Amino acid sequence: MRCRGEVPSKVTESLLKDRGHAILMALIDTHIRTAEPVSSRSLVEQYKLDICPATVRSVMAELESEDFLKQPHTSAGRIPTEKAYRYYVDCLRGHESGMGKEQIERVRKALEGFSGGVEDFLRRTSRFLSDLSRCVGVVLPPRPGRGSFRKVTFVSVGGDTILAVLVSVAGVTTHKLVRTGEGFSQESLDRMSSYLNGRFSGMSLSEMRRRVERDLGRDLENLERWMGEALKLSSGFFEEVSGPEVYLEGGVRFLEMPEFLTDLDSMRAVFMAFDEKRELVALLDKTIRARDLSVFIGSETGMEGMKGTSLVVSTFGAEGGPQGAVGVIGPTRMDYSMVIPLVNSTAAVISDRFPVIDDRH
Repeated sequence: MRCRGEVPSKVTESLLKDRGHAILMALIDTHIRTAEPVSSRSLVEQYKLDICPATVRSVMAELESEDFLKQPHTSAGRIPTEKAYRYYVDCLRGHESGMGKEQIERVRKALEGFSGGVEDFLRRTSRFLSDLSRCVGVVLPPRPGRGSFRKVTFVSVGGDTILAVLVSVAGVTTHKLVRTGEGFSQESLDRMSSYLNGRFSGMSLSEMRRRVERDLGRDLENLERWMGEALKLSSGFFEEVSGPEVYLEGGVRFLEMPEFLTDLDSMRAVFMAFDEKRELVALLDKTIRARDLSVFIGSETGMEGMKGTSLVVSTFGAEGGPQGAVGVIGPTRMDYSMVIPLVNSTAAVISDRFPVIDDRH
């Protein structure tokens, strides 16, 4: 069995052939189910191994010396390390034969019943992922700067403050309060909105920004005053536009996981990461550029608060440029053989459901 993980040494390469590989995979499968250290005797009995416990212990000791296993207590069995889970996941993915049509159809039927707007659909999708995986479902909606916008609306909220609302082609809404230094009637704001929608609708925000900056650099005296003000208002979108919320469902499930119940510091750190979200959004945002499913195991997330967890995430959107991310967060011992195809299938269904958002104007 060839795996995508790097083999660090000839010792490891030899160890993971045949017997060592079988014992490691069996031990990981057992730990995923039980969350308990696994003994040599339990492996022999459960998997009907044609070798004695002493031989299994010897192989486990070698795996431990190569940092695939660790022994939490002197008299206990072994548990897999992050390195072991990386090997395990790479082996699973090395034998993927593509997403099964039946799996995609099951997900499609489940999501077909979701009505409402885009945001509501994505929020309910994160809950769907949580329910099926028994972990945390996460969805990062399309970012406003990645894709085309459909319309902009300005609403007076009193004094010199205006609420600017941007709706993307995909239906994702982004809003920002803009201070203008002077008051505008709603009639004037409606006229500005109509002007901008007629001039820029269908463009990507990056192209819109270039056009706005170019027009603002021209002699505004040649434009009607309200046109110039409309351009100035729209330029406010490009200064710290608040991005879409990341949808997280099922965080409470960590209260049911034995490894976190016995490590309250880790549980607290995970909930703080979920609550703060900034680092998680940054990590998900990086995966948007990937065209394949990504699996981050433990420290691979680069997030201090996510130690002991893994993230399985895939992108959704147009083939030429994915716009959003969908995934599952769980303990490092999550059931990858179930979660990976679930996330892949869900991403495929979302991609089919949403219109193409092209940022290549």
